[in-house]
Amino acid sequence: MRKTTFALMPALALGIALAACSESSQDNLSDSLDRAGSSIENVADGAGERIEAGADRAGNALSNTADDVGDALSDGADRTGEAIDNTTR
Repeated sequence: MRKTTFALMPALALGIALAACSESSQDNLSDSLDRAGSSIENVADGAGERIEAGADRAGNALSNTADDVGDALSDGADRTGEAIDNTTR
């Protein structure tokens, strides 16, 4: 996103300089700013989607780990119970 912003800076500066010249220059500047805004919005949307996907993957990993720990504890409790039963027989 920073690269996009830095890439647009010279174009914006040139557009501002041209804006003082004519009405068509002002129209061109307005169009350029609209396109720049759309580009920035697209970058922000993409970043948001990547962050959301990463958060979902992290949540799934945590859920899987919790399930594995629960299964291990349950298996350990079962084996302990069987060992106690076998000892008392």
